Amino acid sequence: MRIRLFQTTTFRLTVIASFAFVLVGAAVLAFVYLSMLAVIDRQIDGALDREYADLTSAYEAGGYDRLKRTIFDRASPHYDSLRLYVLIGPDGALWGNLAKWPAEAPGPGPARDIAVDHAAGKARVRTILFADGSRVLVGRALSERSNFQALIEQSLLSVFLATLVLGIAASVVLARYARLRLERINATAEEVLGGNLAGRVAVGEGGDEYDHLSRNINAMLDRIQKLVGTIRGVTENVAHDLRTPLNRLRGRLEVALMAERSGEEYRAALQRAVSDADTIVDTFNGLLKIARIRAGAVELQRQPVDLREVVAELVDLYDAFAEESGVKVEARLPIDRTNLTVLGDGHLISQAVANLLDNAIKYSPAGGVVVVTARRDATSVTLGVADNGPGIPAEMREVILGRFVRLDNSHDKQGFGLGLSFAAAVAEWHGADLALADNEPGLRVSLRLPAGDAPRLTERPA
Repeated sequence: MRIRLFQTTTFRLTVIASFAFVLVGAAVLAFVYLSMLAVIDRQIDGALDREYADLTSAYEAGGYDRLKRTIFDRASPHYDSLRLYVLIGPDGALWGNLAKWPAEAPGPGPARDIAVDHAAGKARVRTILFADGSRVLVGRALSERSNFQALIEQSLLSVFLATLVLGIAASVVLARYARLRLERINATAEEVLGGNLAGRVAVGEGGDEYDHLSRNINAMLDRIQKLVGTIRGVTENVAHDLRTPLNRLRGRLEVALMAERSGEEYRAALQRAVSDADTIVDTFNGLLKIARIRAGAVELQRQPVDLREVVAELVDLYDAFAEESGVKVEARLPIDRTNLTVLGDGHLISQAVANLLDNAIKYSPAGGVVVVTARRDATSVTLGVADNGPGIPAEMREVILGRFVRLDNSHDKQGFGLGLSFAAAVAEWHGADLALADNEPGLRVSLRLPAGDAPRLTERPA
């Protein structure tokens, strides 16, 4: 679905920003405009005050005659064409550069803006009365002020319209750019919704927020594609590995029902069926536990755990199983009683190490040796389990940590490919490291856990 240009958020936000910029600019220009008019008004008022003082001084110095000469001189067009004077003497005679006394002339007091019979049209004037009955109207034409005011108002309007047009144009350009960038992302999303999980968003070289979003979406799609592939592989492995115990369970039950049997025979058949059912249940419980650990649904108890005790108990527990397989299990721990206490959940750590030990025994050939080691450094304790089995190719060591992942030559071994996955989940939950390496021959798995008397290596993944 295509989104219209004027419906885009970018266009709306840019228009709003443009209007805000225009309003702020207009407010600033209006302030400057009013400030300049105030300065001009103060200059005019100051000039009128000086005229008032000069004419008053002339009258006091020489009476009406001196006042008349002063006005005659100042009303000359060569003196200042913006100055306006009109004098009406005691005898009614009129002097000055105005043809008549303005009808709107104010009385004595502050200056006022009135209409005058002059080319300026308007002037700011002040009236002065003298003791002999003469009166003077002194003023200043407002033509320059009016011209300046008209110029500023026209400039304000032009700037306002230009800014508005440029803002709208910028809105259209930015909205079009954003829409084109987002349409690529939407096209990829629609492609993925259509079932093509291989679709990816093109990432530009600018490194802007759209490129960052595109990289994150591509990473998310990579993860989704990987998970879908994992689910497909899980389905295939479940179908392969659970078919045998389910068929065995069904077959034993059918055989038990085919003929009359004694109570002991029925009991033996049911015990074998229960054993097969336990195997299936244990598999799904393992899956559930791994999922809960990775989802953070398991409460992690960070308490001191002595790996010496864990290793001793597990070696003793698996010794009989190792003997049945013709494998020897050895624990090689520091003889100087080095502190091998780690910080974590003892139950989960024990289960993880048990899975590693079980795998090592299971895949070791007859006569092989499984060695459990531990070493301490400043901040951690590393526990290693090494065997003499076929090992794991380097290119498969990361893949093998997934659920239900087994090597092609390992399907003759009992199990469901959950041991290493569980250990990896426990390591991830503890903020620890699980590493697979070549034992030449065989596999060596190292689990590095935070020491009990040192800060944690890393925080638990979110």
